[in-house]
Amino acid sequence: MDRPIPADVARGSLSRRVLLYGAPAAAGGALLAHGSPAAAAVSGAGASPLDYGATGDGIADDTAAVNACLAANRAVDFGGPQYTYLVTGTLLVVQSAAQVVTGSGASVKAGAGVPMMRLKNAAHVVSGIRFAGNNLGTRGVIVEPTAPGSRVEGCTFTAVTGTGIDVQPGAHRTRIAGCLFERCGRGAGIASPFNTTIFVAGADHCKVVDNELRDCDWGVYFRGPDAATGINFYECRGNTIVCASPAPAASQGISNGHGRGGRIADNTVIGFADNSIDCFGCRNMLIVGNSTSGGKDAVFVGDETTNSIVISGNVFSGPQRGVRVLRDNTTPDGRGTLVTGVVVSGNTVSNPTDGGILIQGGGTGEVTGITVADNDLHVGDAGLYGVKIVKADVSRISGNRIFRPRNEAILIRDADLVEVTGNILRDAGRATANGYDAISVNTSNRILVRDNTVYGTARYAVAIPTGNGITVTGTRWRSLGTGGLNVTAPGAVQSDNLAL
Repeated sequence: MDRPIPADVARGSLSRRVLLYGAPAAAGGALLAHGSPAAAAVSGAGASPLDYGATGDGIADDTAAVNACLAANRAVDFGGPQYTYLVTGTLLVVQSAAQVVTGSGASVKAGAGVPMMRLKNAAHVVSGIRFAGNNLGTRGVIVEPTAPGSRVEGCTFTAVTGTGIDVQPGAHRTRIAGCLFERCGRGAGIASPFNTTIFVAGADHCKVVDNELRDCDWGVYFRGPDAATGINFYECRGNTIVCASPAPAASQGISNGHGRGGRIADNTVIGFADNSIDCFGCRNMLIVGNSTSGGKDAVFVGDETTNSIVISGNVFSGPQRGVRVLRDNTTPDGRGTLVTGVVVSGNTVSNPTDGGILIQGGGTGEVTGITVADNDLHVGDAGLYGVKIVKADVSRISGNRIFRPRNEAILIRDADLVEVTGNILRDAGRATANGYDAISVNTSNRILVRDNTVYGTARYAVAIPTGNGITVTGTRWRSLGTGGLNVTAPGAVQSDNLAL
């Protein structure tokens, strides 16, 4: 599921990019380092490329004129929607003090296969520019490692063959806000990870907020260089991210690799074939208030060592699975991975095609300390199960409401020390009436099943044929096909279980 950062990106080197995309155009004029950008962030407050020989007609090549203006001025105003600047080289916002570049709706149109703009040497602001990739521009805006604190706000990126915005390692505190992206990262021959719409690699404290991403292959892509370093304290909030149709097989909406302290909140993610929100080897992540439609997993967590993930208050419609927590057998050094401290609470999953929530460990890896609580799982005859736990330990399933799974509402297999309490389960086994059990526990030990309520088409409320240290108490059931309990595990403790 993970795609590694290419070595040249991790180093911040340009050598490979020059070979792939062509050298950036040379700036005309000396670099200045004076003044403050604060007063120049309004239309009309900056120098105009027209004063340096640009035509702004979208026909003549304005690269040299625009770069001359950028080199000579701290504040540059492209003038408004009546101007389109055709460029065949890269526009360079590279002064050693902050520049403010505004467009007020003016367009920069790619005339060759090069990155359209680079920011470096200071914290710059680019706003209100329409970047028309023309299916030629290989990237829209590149924020280089020497430009931490830069902002790209209120811009539009269309038909950029590569990444709309590329935030490189070291460009910490970059903010991307209020931008519109259409058909970015979809050019023929553009290699991963530059086929993403927004790419943030090894840059901490970045924010991607309130943007609209349409017709994507991949949406927003966060990557740390490795598990030890990670990508830290970033935020992806309030974005609308819509996949291309038909969706590419590997497409993801918000992809997080080695995230640390990230917040994924209040996003809408639609139509991706792979995971809507993917967290590969992440820690201390908060995933809250998102809405997804379709996808393999609405939220995936795990593979590499993972801990302290909260998935809460999200709404997932029509995924293969609402949430999947998974371990990989071994890390690259041969040790087993550990996935622990994942809380899945207060989410709504509707019509999953496989099941509501899947927790799965095994091999040399370990999944432990997982909480699945207070979720509404409307399986609705579409999927097989509500909650499924396989080879996981010291976990809790409590207070969930599970409606009409085709097979079991809660299925536990090869697990140890799991508490199943206070769940309400209706019409389990709808695919074959009276053929499946509402709560099914197999080859597991030290399982506490307490105070669950079962209605409808299940065969038994609780079925536990094997295992040690089994306790079943406080079960209530009604209208079941065969009976309330089928607990034959040796030494099982059963008390206060009765039909309503």
